[in-house]
Amino acid sequence: MYESYAPIYDAIGQGSFAEDLTRHILASAPAPPRRALDLACGTGAAALALAESGVRVIGVDRSREMLRIARARSRDRGMSVRWVAADIRRLSLSPAARGALRPASFDLVTCLYDSLNYLGAHEDLAAVCSGVARLLRPGGRFVFDLNTVYEFDSWDDTDQVVFDSPDLLVYNRLSYDVERRIARGRIVWFVREIERWYRGEELHEERSWEDAEVRAALGDAGLSLVARHTPQWEPAPAEAPRVVYDCVRG
Repeated sequence: MYESYAPIYDAIGQGSFAEDLTRHILASAPAPPRRALDLACGTGAAALALAESGVRVIGVDRSREMLRIARARSRDRGMSVRWVAADIRRLSLSPAARGALRPASFDLVTCLYDSLNYLGAHEDLAAVCSGVARLLRPGGRFVFDLNTVYEFDSWDDTDQVVFDSPDLLVYNRLSYDVERRIARGRIVWFVREIERWYRGEELHEERSWEDAEVRAALGDAGLSLVARHTPQWEPAPAEAPRVVYDCVRG
């Protein structure tokens, strides 16, 4: 997942959401973070936004193609960001991650653009939360966002055009299985190279997490929920389609 789609993801500007949200995170910080970890960093949008503000950043993602693009972007901008290929559910089992991620060494951990919706089991969510708690210093901050059931309820199995230009067309067929609480996005793209069109496709699945499940995983890991925001950093209503969780390690 996110291997063949990685250059398309970057080309159509999907990283802009993480960039904008990172600015809100930094603006609301009680003190500027010195060291940050961006989990499921993708092509580096949030990590680079953090680095631009002077934060020392490590980005982690399991997609090597996404990391290849992230490395190129940081190199082109002359920024020093460390990129690590690892599964965010199993950071303690990855030699590369163990060498880069010291316990209680980060002021801020982010995991943006509904990345935690891709976790399919309670034990996966628990593993990420406990891993984050281990890496945060006391008082450190964990910020992530989730699509909610109110977003997935609108996924009505119709095709939605995501991007349309003379050389690239991307559409997404979105559906939601209410009983299994699994949302699916079948992403299809067509790229024109000279006079030929090439087709690609990936299937993405996300789980709908209930707020009580999220709070339980955070609490079990020793993380306290401070606030729930909208992506515009306003208080999230009960039926918000996307919620940003702002948490702290006690």
